[in-house]
Amino acid sequence: YDIYWFCLFSESQMFSLPSFQKRRRRIDRSMIGEPTNFVHTAHVGSGDLFSGMNSVS
Repeated sequence: YDIYWFCLFSESQMFSLPSFQKRRRRIDRSMIGEPTNFVHTAHVGSGDLFSGMNSVS
């Protein structure tokens, strides 16, 4: 199948995004909520890091 893409906008329209869309939105603590459905399944300590991941189940 041949797919053809047609551009409906001129290049000047494509690259003239408003300034608020150009910058990434900064995330702060007020935007982050408590974990939901969190289940603690394992603990990795400093000794486990050097012994390999086989000791973690």
